[in-house]
Amino acid sequence: MPRFAYEATTAAGQVMHGTMDATSPSDLIARLRGMGYFPTHIEEAAPEVKRRLRLGTGIRAKEIEFFTLQMATLVNAGVQIDRALRVCGEQMPNPYLRQVVEQIRYDVEHGSSFADALGRHPKLFSPLYVNMVEAGQAGGVLGVVLQRLADFTKQQRELRDSVTSALIYPMILLGFVGLIIVALTFFVIPRFVVMFQDVGVALPIYTRLLIGGVDFVRSPYGVAWVWSGIPLPGVLLTILVIAAVSARQYSRTEAGKRVFDRLRMKLPLAGNVVRNFALVRLMQTMSTLMENGVTLLPALRIAKDTVGSVSYEEALGVAASEIERGSNLSGPLSESGLFPPIVTDMLAIGEESGEPEQMLARLAEYYDREIKRSLERMVAALGPLLILFMAGIVVFIALAIVLPIFNLSQMLR
Repeated sequence: MPRFAYEATTAAGQVMHGTMDATSPSDLIARLRGMGYFPTHIEEAAPEVKRRLRLGTGIRAKEIEFFTLQMATLVNAGVQIDRALRVCGEQMPNPYLRQVVEQIRYDVEHGSSFADALGRHPKLFSPLYVNMVEAGQAGGVLGVVLQRLADFTKQQRELRDSVTSALIYPMILLGFVGLIIVALTFFVIPRFVVMFQDVGVALPIYTRLLIGGVDFVRSPYGVAWVWSGIPLPGVLLTILVIAAVSARQYSRTEAGKRVFDRLRMKLPLAGNVVRNFALVRLMQTMSTLMENGVTLLPALRIAKDTVGSVSYEEALGVAASEIERGSNLSGPLSESGLFPPIVTDMLAIGEESGEPEQMLARLAEYYDREIKRSLERMVAALGPLLILFMAGIVVFIALAIVLPIFNLSQMLR
């Protein structure tokens, strides 16, 4: 039931302000008059969004995907945005998401664009999501863009689920090995060290390295140490925490975004996926806009904000400036060094034939398949690498403990 804000006067002339739930303004007027008030102004109040929404803990990504799919279906059927939002809000099983949808509808009905209304909820709708919606509104293809966003969100969720499923077993092993290492470090190995020192047996290099590592971890300069029975963080742990917090703060600056974006693209396994994601977003957005009548330069400027990569945004900004001076699209992209030759060559062919949007659509399909193959290879490689890493740790610790015992038994014989 909607909530209305009202201003009313009493029989004594006192002005009253408040809010009340009612099915319609006329229903509210009848209620106020029944209370002895004379309403002078009534307007629908903005719904309140609870604090929990700001934390992003009440709404799942799957529910955002369902909302996007519903909006795409309604908009493609010719339903106005405000009415579509009202229908979606009524069908939302999650009360927190229902409040957000009502807030978005209120903003739209009071003059905000759909993209601006979404942008007021950054915890739920990413900049890519908002920019894609803005691009769809600018090109008159909002329904198509929402459908692609729903498909893209579903694809991301499925990929995330597949990666999580593939890494469950290695992560369980990693946690189990971590617990074993902690137990050995703080309880088992110190007792063996005392025994080895009492006997005076010669320690192999593995054991000396392990003892040195354990002593450092348990020292004030390591990770955790104990002073008068109180566990305290060591210097190394403090430095790591400070470095992590500083890196997070730096990543929010313009220079930091640029640096971390370049680092992401240079990662051994994930860098190729990051680059391909940026290319798919660019090609899909531009092809959708140009197929619906948007010319090259406006489509490029709109799509520039959807790629999700600072490096690609800067390269596309330079390309837009060159196009204003009369250049084509493929030339500046080729000079940037970020776009593979297949992209620039196919774009050049599309520009020569006068149908660049078709080439963009084909490139989007190609890189979409390439993303899936890259992710499959990445997941297939991470599992064995993680297991090999854990096996190496276990073997090293086993050798460091077993070899001195073997030497001790040889001495006793």
